[in-house]
Amino acid sequence: MSQLDKNSLYIDVGNTAVKWLFDGDYQSVTVTEFSPTLLPKAKQIFVSCVGDKSLLSGLQDAIFIESQPNFKNFKSAYKNADELGVDRFLAMVAVIDQQPNQTRLVIDAGSALTFDLVLADGAHQGGLIMPGLGKLRRSFDKFCTESQQLHNHKLADNTSDAWACGTGQMFTSVVNAQIEHYLDEFGDLVVVLSGGDSKLLALRLSHAVKLQPNLVLEGLSIYAQTLTA
Repeated sequence: MSQLDKNSLYIDVGNTAVKWLFDGDYQSVTVTEFSPTLLPKAKQIFVSCVGDKSLLSGLQDAIFIESQPNFKNFKSAYKNADELGVDRFLAMVAVIDQQPNQTRLVIDAGSALTFDLVLADGAHQGGLIMPGLGKLRRSFDKFCTESQQLHNHKLADNTSDAWACGTGQMFTSVVNAQIEHYLDEFGDLVVVLSGGDSKLLALRLSHAVKLQPNLVLEGLSIYAQTLTA
């Protein structure tokens, strides 16, 4: 990761959590627990926001970053670059910086499950968006559960476990399938996994991944440094 500006605060506002980075220290709280008073004082504030922007309404002079069609080696595949979620854009910026000259599959397992493929030259090939584990498990009112566990056993003997196991296997299976598809096509593929469910998911995958839970903040710091250079 590039050298951090110790006077800058980097904030990632997601749908379920707010994370921030200041002077090398990462912090995270749920959206319901967040208050701007938790944030350290900084000369400059840079924000990635795909959640509720009003959470930061009390901050003055915060700079909200938007997705760009090009940034250094990155080239967006989107016809309208601003439609690409800024979190996905910044995650790719970070991965290109951290994994140079390799094809990268960037997976974010958060409120949404997203996949983005970036070639060794930085050309984004496009992506996929699916429901995250929490959304998946709340998708059927009759079986709704807040469980965040991924179970090893394949079959259950009660409805609650059957739903938890079924949705868990559905979730991990689609991630494994995407990884296998691109491993077959790209011999230099590096799989980078981020997001709130990434640590749990990594334990259940059939393939090695690089676990990077703070990709968005790292990409935000890289991008912001070009604005202050």
